[in-house]
Amino acid sequence: MAETLVFALPEVADAAHREAHWWLIGDGAILEAGVGADWPALATDPLGQRRRLVALAPIAAVRLAFAPANASAASPRQAASIARIAAVEQSLGDPATLHTAGAVTADGRIVTALVANGTMLEWLDWTIALGVEPDQIVPIATLLPLGDEWVSATIGSDSLIGRGDLVLPFEPELAAAIVGDEEIAELSAEEVAAALVAAAEAPLIDLRTARFARRRRIAIERGRIRELVALACLIPLLTLIWAIVSIVRLDSASDRLDAETLRLAEASIGRMPTLKTAATDMAQVSGAGGGGLSIALTALFQKLQAETGISTTELGYSGNGTLQTTLAAPTVDEINRLLLALQRDGYRVTAVPRQAPDGRSMVDITIRSGP
Repeated sequence: MAETLVFALPEVADAAHREAHWWLIGDGAILEAGVGADWPALATDPLGQRRRLVALAPIAAVRLAFAPANASAASPRQAASIARIAAVEQSLGDPATLHTAGAVTADGRIVTALVANGTMLEWLDWTIALGVEPDQIVPIATLLPLGDEWVSATIGSDSLIGRGDLVLPFEPELAAAIVGDEEIAELSAEEVAAALVAAAEAPLIDLRTARFARRRRIAIERGRIRELVALACLIPLLTLIWAIVSIVRLDSASDRLDAETLRLAEASIGRMPTLKTAATDMAQVSGAGGGGLSIALTALFQKLQAETGISTTELGYSGNGTLQTTLAAPTVDEINRLLLALQRDGYRVTAVPRQAPDGRSMVDITIRSGP
């Protein structure tokens, strides 16, 4: 189990005062103990790892209040919250200046610890200045086992006495006035040690809650830092490799697209074009397609309206944009006038004359727009 350094907080925190009682606890026992000013060095173990730190708040600065379990509470946590509010309301100080923490004891009672906000801030400033900010702050009064008999103990520089729901500093005159002739049992060194171990491993109350909760710090080991630096250096290289792979894949995809384009162009125009001319060649065929047929056919019909003696007997269209038809008329002169009119409009016209069985003149012609 990880070692824990337990140390006693001063009643009045003074930056010039470094001395404190301390106990080094590990494996369920006190490994070392002492008092002096050099104890902050024990906050780290011989390997440089930070030990868990638990501070004991003096009895004179923290008041404990006890209350029976609230039957209306839905849970022990809610019962403790209700008890904390009640303890603050019953205190003499301004509720805004007090900090509370509570817990439920083994016998079902609710215990609440009250301390001034200013005192908590002074303790934290004192420990941070020494480099020993505690993970937990435990009221030293909670170390005293409370039962039906009066008990007393000396823990560090604190002497305390208590019974039942009462814990207070052990001052002879005050104790005599409260205890009277009743017997007071003093805890043995072994019992005090067991109480310190229990406070280190499973404290009843921790004052480092709410506004005074310890902020988690992200600690990165040196080895991890080297790994992160190496990873940061690899990021540009990985980005470059990814870019190269992407370019290669795009180039391969482009080659496949070019090949597919040439294949489609060849199927459309009947010959293999180059990549530079494929778009132009296909555009010409597309322009001579549906649009070319419509224009040539419209021009032919317009000319037929002017030559009422001409009729068409056949009509066809080839994929290269050429309109094919056969014209019939009583004489070839009428057909020649129509062909000349189409040529004047810019159409390319070819004509093959022949004689129909009924004596009419017939001409097989082709019409194509453009030069």
